Amino acid sequence: MDKEFGLLNDDEVLYVRAGRVLMSNPTFKVSEFLDVLAQLISEREEEWQEEQEGWFTDRGASCEVLRFGNQGWQRGRVRIRLEFCPERSPKLLRESSLPPEEAYRREEVRRSDDPYRRRNREDIYRRDNPQLNTDQEIYPEIDEEY
Repeated sequence: MDKEFGLLNDDEVLYVRAGRVLMSNPTFKVSEFLDVLAQLISEREEEWQEEQEGWFTDRGASCEVLRFGNQGWQRGRVRIRLEFCPERSPKLLRESSLPPEEAYRREEVRRSDDPYRRRNREDIYRRDNPQLNTDQEIYPEIDEEY
C-alpha cells in the first residue's frame, strides 16, 4: 500500500474536514502546512539553527541512515514532505459530442411537459415571451387620491 502514496507538490491544496493537525482552516496548501510545522518545531527547540531548516527545504538535511538489507550506515540527506494516496483512480467525465446549444434544446424537449421545470435566462427574457408584456409600465403612476 505504501507504493500507492505519491509526494505532493508545495502548491497543491488539501481539504481535511476532521482530524486536522496544526491547521485551523480545513483548506490549505502543502507549503503552508510545512511552514507551520517548521515554525512549531523551531519554537520548541531551545537553540534552533539555520542548518535545521534543511529538514524542510528541497535540498534536505545531511544525515546517515542504517537501512534494512544494507551493510552499515549510508550517508545522504533527509527532508520532510507530505504524501497522498488516492482512494481510487479518478474517473474523467466524457465530454458530450453535442454543442452546448443542442444539449440545452434536447433538455427542454424532455422537460416541456413539466410545469415546474427550471427555465434558463434566455427563455425568461426573450422578446417573444407572452409573459413579458413590454406594453405595460413597470411602475404605474401614483394615485394621489389613495
